[in-house]
Amino acid sequence: MASSGLIVALALLAAVSAAPESRIVGGEHTTIEQFPYIVALTYFYPGPGILIQRCVGSLLSSWHVLTTSYCFTGGNLNQFEVRAGSTNSLSGGVVVLFDELIKYPNYVEKPREGDVAVVRLKTPLGISSTIDVLYLPPQGTSIADGSSVKVVSWGFEYEGGPQLQTLKTINLYKVNVDECKAAYEGSEAVAISDRVICAKAPGRGICFGDAGAPMVIGRVVVGTASYYESCDTQDYPDLFSRIDTYTNWILSVAVAPRSDIRVPYPNAMRANLN
Repeated sequence: MASSGLIVALALLAAVSAAPESRIVGGEHTTIEQFPYIVALTYFYPGPGILIQRCVGSLLSSWHVLTTSYCFTGGNLNQFEVRAGSTNSLSGGVVVLFDELIKYPNYVEKPREGDVAVVRLKTPLGISSTIDVLYLPPQGTSIADGSSVKVVSWGFEYEGGPQLQTLKTINLYKVNVDECKAAYEGSEAVAISDRVICAKAPGRGICFGDAGAPMVIGRVVVGTASYYESCDTQDYPDLFSRIDTYTNWILSVAVAPRSDIRVPYPNAMRANLN
């Protein structure tokens, strides 16, 4: 394992009702070795003494986690932790505390838009076979309608079902934004724009607890899970924040906390989303 204090690999690449909604429906079980960039955002409820996996994030550097602003609605930051390097959301791996939460400044909860946040960790994570980073797409990168995208998360098999703790993955397909707007016509819950990726597939989707789950193409994070209308309907596509429209902002805030820590940007690496 490399030294956790020096590895900062941020790369520009070309349960309970109080928790935010949004867990993965359908899909296949997988392991952290296949998706070492995934992290669980856990939350401790001191009253009943319950620890839950509340949301999901993806590691952008040894210091930084990309997730959703909505995850923190009604939550106390002192009761959050990040678990990295484990297939299981509530055990194993490495647990790190929050140092700072940075929400996108134009985030709106309802109708939901700008649903992106960066968490800076109190101590950096060491890069290994089970802890690694995802890459950001260049600002303004587009994905063709119908493209296959992968979503990685922990979650319920169905709405109202038991919480599963092992990692799962699903494939969805990007839906045309006009089709997505038509599906959500009249909704006051979300704002559909070109800063959103809509996606769906028969029998698959996000559900309770998937907020912040990364949508990826290869090792590039193209979206983060933001909103779903229902776990068991094909009438409404799932909504993801379109990360390439936030790349410049993410790079501006995802900086190392000390001036003696260098954040390398491997410009030789370029995303190919075609």
